[in-house]
Amino acid sequence: MSNKRTHRVAVNGYVINDGKFLLLKRATPPILWAPPGGRLNLDEDPREGLKREIKEETNLNCEIMACVDTWFGEWNNGPLLSLDYLVKIISGKLRLSDEHTEAKWISINELREKASLFLNSDVGFKLSDFETAWKLYQLLNGW
Repeated sequence: MSNKRTHRVAVNGYVINDGKFLLLKRATPPILWAPPGGRLNLDEDPREGLKREIKEETNLNCEIMACVDTWFGEWNNGPLLSLDYLVKIISGKLRLSDEHTEAKWISINELREKASLFLNSDVGFKLSDFETAWKLYQLLNGW
């Protein structure tokens, strides 16, 4: 069995609090709004890596609820596998790292109305990604 790595792995969290998603505006290109997340460290557990990324980027402690989706494609000149999770906040006060310039809590209805302002489907997350996360959130909460 080979130890050669085949691609990079990233994690993202659809962070929901009081029925709203957390979006962060990146400070470096591509400048876009996205859920918190990032690449895993070598051999890092994806769930633990996502908790670490969310803590580093937002100062929030979270609980992973469920995997929402996976994505595989080219990102920054190489193959990337992304694991996207539904996340709820358990403690902490929002404080951004220098990786982001702004944060916004936004409902699914606001996202539907203002998707063009916050989402860039060419290089980022799509409204359908948030719709999938919202449906799973409703299902898990018995709505």
